[in-house]
Amino acid sequence: MPTTEIEVKSCPGCGARLPEVALSICPYCVTPLGLAQKDDTEESPYAARIARVLAHDTLPEVMAWTPAEGPAFVRGGQLVFRGKLTATIGALLGFWAILLGSGPLSALHMIGLAGVLGGSALIVQGKRVRTEAISKGMLRRPAVIVDRRSEITLKSLGGSTTYFFEIEFEGGLRGEFCWPGRGINTEPFTSNLPGVAFTRGVELVHFKHIRV
Repeated sequence: MPTTEIEVKSCPGCGARLPEVALSICPYCVTPLGLAQKDDTEESPYAARIARVLAHDTLPEVMAWTPAEGPAFVRGGQLVFRGKLTATIGALLGFWAILLGSGPLSALHMIGLAGVLGGSALIVQGKRVRTEAISKGMLRRPAVIVDRRSEITLKSLGGSTTYFFEIEFEGGLRGEFCWPGRGINTEPFTSNLPGVAFTRGVELVHFKHIRV
């Protein structure tokens, strides 16, 4: 892949920040950029492994598989669930207040109304979070994980780890993708791993290992 230096701040298609090298397509959304020129650059050392992934018998099955969505989508679903539960409890309290003959400004009525309104707000927020989480289309591409780094964010009651994977695709195209940690029971992907990368914009949703 060409390594001619060129100043490009972001992709016009997805808005992702691009490396300051000449690229023919965006590594995050495959929007044509037309910045690279053909040259005699030496082939990537990972090209042969990616070629073996492309020729692997299980590739069609892996490409057709759909992984579970990331933490942001799951968090949106949790908000929707909590909102529905809160709104249901609020509605039941309001109905109970009617059966008891309580006035419209009674404490039970007001608590029920607050529950319905608060639950509805959570539902709207959760749906918005889920929509944003899948707003970019999922790409499925044969690839090799070249390198990995991590960043730890400390919080008052603990912290979270975000992993960043440098991934190379067919043709030598590379990009760095983030993968929020899933906890101590889920191991992050390792470097030098061949397979299929499932990505949404700059997020790595999953990497399916193919032994080659």
